[in-house]
Amino acid sequence: MSQLGELPKNIHDRLEYLEFMLRFRGWVSRSDLTERFGLGEAAATRDIRLYRDLTQDNMVLNQSTKKYEIQESVFQPIFDLQVQSALSKLRGGKICEALGMGDSDGVLCPPRLVLPDVDILSTITRAISQGSVLKTTYRSVKNGQSAKRLVPHALFDNGIHWYMRAYDLDKEAFMAYALTRICTVKIDHSETNFLDQKNKDFQWGRMVLLELVPHPNPANVQQPKTIEYDFDMVDGVLKLMVRATVAGYWLRHWNVDCTVDHSLEGYHYQLWLRNHQTLYDVESRGIAPGLSGYGKE
Repeated sequence: MSQLGELPKNIHDRLEYLEFMLRFRGWVSRSDLTERFGLGEAAATRDIRLYRDLTQDNMVLNQSTKKYEIQESVFQPIFDLQVQSALSKLRGGKICEALGMGDSDGVLCPPRLVLPDVDILSTITRAISQGSVLKTTYRSVKNGQSAKRLVPHALFDNGIHWYMRAYDLDKEAFMAYALTRICTVKIDHSETNFLDQKNKDFQWGRMVLLELVPHPNPANVQQPKTIEYDFDMVDGVLKLMVRATVAGYWLRHWNVDCTVDHSLEGYHYQLWLRNHQTLYDVESRGIAPGLSGYGKE
């Protein structure tokens, strides 16, 4: 709607909040705006009138409660709300309280088991921005603590750890390093001009197609159509393009059986990587379920 783009940002934000509450709670009132934004009642009334002018029939005033209620049969949102944004709002304590879900702890999400140190994180991002070398001490699961000279160029999240993708100057190889395993880090300003490292990282630049389908083993999935519906598959498959660097990490996070013969058993393996050959020469394939060689000689 062209009028929305012409509104001052503060009014735009208030109307967007008003519509969110109308859509997710079913009603709004002046107190929603006065309490959230510190408005006077006259200003809140003007905002509600403006929203009604823009939306025509989205809501109607209930004279007995003095609340504006959603007209479900004709409601048409005027703000483009992506589901990721909606879910993010629902995780907020104030939004949940306004929706009447405060007593039940709102929307529960699994807590992050580990988070990086903010000073380490900011040092890494400065190094990425400047194309600088990091002098670090790093703890490896296999080899313990060691000193490293790394040139970071990107960050990614595997659902548990935050990682940096970096070039190891001593090993002369690109690798991924968990931020929470970094003990100390310092920028070495004497070595610069590494801004082009990302372009040399083949695994980071390479994109691979993942074709995920319901697991063929009926012991894992008895009703494959449910999985197709659950993951919004098209013609029975969910296709995703991801960077080779993260493919194995994310397949593990999603519990995708990556074996050729879909041999992994268990209720948690509800997806199978149909085009397993796509992981050929993918560095992170050893992390993917069914392909790990960890601990093997």
